[in-house]
Amino acid sequence: MNRPTTLALTFLTLTLAACGRPASTPAVSTDDTSSGSVADAGGHGAGGNGAAGHGDHALAAPGPDRSRLPSRAVLGPATVAPGLRVQTLPANVQPNLLALKVLILSSGPSDYGIGTARALLDQSGIPYDVLDASRTPLDTAALIAPDGSGRYQGVILTDSALIMDAGNGTYPSALDSAEWDTLFEYERTFRVRQLALYGAPGSVPEDYGLRYVAGAETATTSLRLNAAGQAVFSDLKGAAIPVTYSYTYPSALQSVPGVSTQVLATDPSGRVLAATSTSADGRERLILTSAQNPYLTHSQLLGRGLAQWLTRGVHLGEHRRFLQVDIDDVFLEGDHLTSALTLTAPFRLSGSDLLNVRTQQDRLRSNYPAAPNFRYALMFNGGGANTAVPTLCTNSPWLTRDLLSSVARCLNTQFDWVNHTLDHQRMDVMPLSTATTQIQQNLSVGTKLGLNMSRASLVTGEHSGLGFMDPTDDGTRNDDGTAGPKQDLGLGRSNPNLLSAAVSSGVTYLASDHSVASQWDAQCPTCGVPHPLNPGVFLVPRWPNSVAYHVTTPDEATAFYNSLYGPGGLFPYWDRNLTYAEFLDRESDQALTHILNGTPFPHFMHQPNLRQYAGGKSLATDWVQAALVKYSTYSKLPLNTLRWDDLGAQVRRHTAEVKASAAGTLSGTWNRSAGTVRLTSSAGTVPVTLSGASSGTLYGTDRAARYDLSGSLDVPVTPR
Repeated sequence: MNRPTTLALTFLTLTLAACGRPASTPAVSTDDTSSGSVADAGGHGAGGNGAAGHGDHALAAPGPDRSRLPSRAVLGPATVAPGLRVQTLPANVQPNLLALKVLILSSGPSDYGIGTARALLDQSGIPYDVLDASRTPLDTAALIAPDGSGRYQGVILTDSALIMDAGNGTYPSALDSAEWDTLFEYERTFRVRQLALYGAPGSVPEDYGLRYVAGAETATTSLRLNAAGQAVFSDLKGAAIPVTYSYTYPSALQSVPGVSTQVLATDPSGRVLAATSTSADGRERLILTSAQNPYLTHSQLLGRGLAQWLTRGVHLGEHRRFLQVDIDDVFLEGDHLTSALTLTAPFRLSGSDLLNVRTQQDRLRSNYPAAPNFRYALMFNGGGANTAVPTLCTNSPWLTRDLLSSVARCLNTQFDWVNHTLDHQRMDVMPLSTATTQIQQNLSVGTKLGLNMSRASLVTGEHSGLGFMDPTDDGTRNDDGTAGPKQDLGLGRSNPNLLSAAVSSGVTYLASDHSVASQWDAQCPTCGVPHPLNPGVFLVPRWPNSVAYHVTTPDEATAFYNSLYGPGGLFPYWDRNLTYAEFLDRESDQALTHILNGTPFPHFMHQPNLRQYAGGKSLATDWVQAALVKYSTYSKLPLNTLRWDDLGAQVRRHTAEVKASAAGTLSGTWNRSAGTVRLTSSAGTVPVTLSGASSGTLYGTDRAARYDLSGSLDVPVTPR
């Protein structure tokens, strides 16, 4: 029996030092430290590898670079240049026909709002186009198809005036007056809603019936929805939402002839932070007065409701939320780090611990209605199990040679058991026969123990075999640590023997590491990755977090974390050592970020994290509970937990749908007069999800239906 590769602290230090942070994109601002693209705690905001760790021992980075958050995203007074020619709409307009697609209007390459606009739509799978208004004219041909139908069902402005910083103290709009008039006429004629993600409300280029209150600008406040706001953001509760690191223009109502304004949210002083507004010509608009960023809590919490309002709830794709937690290395011994930062005797989960995990899992389901079906996925290594033991459901070690294996027999249906290979060997350089044995014999152990397994799924030891490796590895030391630090050599350096062994063993879904840049799709952050070397293998990325792989108690967890990120640590980030409560608060912020983005990517921890360090408590369950407390404070939507085989199928289906939409082979056209959407696939059978379908499955207050589509299909819809 082999146990997971031991990482000496000196080697871990080298690995940590090798990890970088992604670059950020400058914002339009009077302060060049602002940014519209910020790495989250895993370092994934800009697509880089910001995690600290090694293989399946990765740690999330401590937090975002606060100097790059949009706390100084200042909007100067907008000016609109006169247009040369006002365009008229073509005579053949069909205002009741709209493509199910959204237009994002951007002010240019330094636009700080573009990341939020993309994320808002990506997280629901809504197709969109981006028009850089600083470079591309906006004319009727961009908005109306040759047959007279509308190209877009909604319009997002990254800020209400599409301001550009000219660098000379002026802030011209990226659209001239004729282009604004063309946009407004399109919105009026086709009854298309407009969302301004950020604004300092005034009268240019149009009036929302609001004025920002001079002197009230702030970077830290909170937002509370009123009754009208809760109707728009129907997935949210009434709790105040923190608005931090975000430049905000608290505003007041202003009476404007013909304009009707409905406040949706206010700050603690009653000033307006969000409102809908109907223009004098009948157009519907929604404006936010805080800067947005896809990794800030307020942006993420508001995102789903904004998308639903903009599209009237009828769109391609769907936004669901998930809570997936994997525990690696079950049955094996693993490293154990004490609170004094020394390695001690290896730790192996006990049968008593596993019995208590079931109790903890049941308690989470009972105490948090948001997670009624939560279950851990246990990634097991059968080389550490004993199949010749009786089934035991009690803490009776004298009745068996291995209580953990006996209890696993008893709890065979209580968890999602997933193949983690027989011995946790590194598979970067491994012959086909050995790789096949490692996969298939582990399934055999699971079968003998009677485990209810996700047989089509596999997690390799250290996520090995996928090109994140020591380039000098010759495969002769697969039970030991690598000689040198691992490098991201790309999926092209994956072990083809592993891929072939996986496919021949019935594996379709292979876990990858989201902290490794090549193992997730930066162009489609909600997608999985079809393996480029073997189409039979589909990668599902997993998130690391900051619960280290070798800690079992709160003191151990915080001691190691502070040794890295405390003021005296290797990579100082915090101004003091965090307590365990502060550590969990920080961790739950990042967990909330990942949950709200609507992807089912799992978070992964390790078997020492399930040790019952006190009655009914473990580090892993503390982490889950902290995430659920925070999520339940804000959201009404239930969280889905899928078995790994179903999770893989979900991610693969979503990926195929999004890719088909992006390629233009999957589309939807809304015929509002008929009350139907025509779905069309021009490239064979593809999966499609239609939100707003009248006969769809209810999730929260919204319905969505799924189809496997070939050709065209008309579906009745019920708009919000």
